[in-house]
Amino acid sequence: MKRYLAIFALSACLLGAALSASAQAPKKIPADKQRALLWKPEEGQYYFSHALVFDYQNKSDKTEGTLKVHLDPVTGAMCFVKETSFGQGGKSFDFVIGFPDGKYIFCGTDEDGKKVRVNETVKEFKPDVDTKKQQQDDFKTYVVPTENKREEFGLTSTEYDLTYATSGSQEKIWLTKTPFSVYPIYGLEFVESAVSLPVSFDYMNLLPSDLLLSEINSKDVVLKLKAFGKDPYTANAKGYAVLKVND
Repeated sequence: MKRYLAIFALSACLLGAALSASAQAPKKIPADKQRALLWKPEEGQYYFSHALVFDYQNKSDKTEGTLKVHLDPVTGAMCFVKETSFGQGGKSFDFVIGFPDGKYIFCGTDEDGKKVRVNETVKEFKPDVDTKKQQQDDFKTYVVPTENKREEFGLTSTEYDLTYATSGSQEKIWLTKTPFSVYPIYGLEFVESAVSLPVSFDYMNLLPSDLLLSEINSKDVVLKLKAFGKDPYTANAKGYAVLKVND
């Protein structure tokens, strides 16, 4: 009897270890060889080795297309380029760089045609204890996982039932576990009168920083992550003069 109990205990231990391993965070993405040469923030130069690419359809304004977000896996910094991300939603900005600590760099031209750089900080990246607790409670209440999972682009995605607190309506979404913070995408919603992506990513108050909205099909928007991988891009803010704005 003791032998069987020992075998059962060992099996349970192995099962627990397997479940624990499956629940671990995804492996960090290593820097490529070019980063050491091209990542020079002290000179205003930023190198992004990877990119997230989404297909989208905005049913409200009847637009559709592709949205690309460049990524530096080492720091989690992201770059949004006018031609491939925000388009006319960015007014006179050429590109925007966002960091996981809430800092943003907006580079563009002013009314006189001068290249200017605006630095912004989104305080919502670092919520107080009560706000963070509320976010966690809301996530458990309104974002419930189904049994559906899938592996794509080396990352694990899970399907969830998302319930809207105000209306009670429900829809299916997919969230992808990432080894980097996705808040630079979500945080753009908090920088007023700057740039706006063609679809809303207003999920910072609900989702943790390591869960990327990778698919949704609602009455207002269709969004699907169609690619994630190497796609080198270098942004240079050196030629843009810092413009101070009133707080």
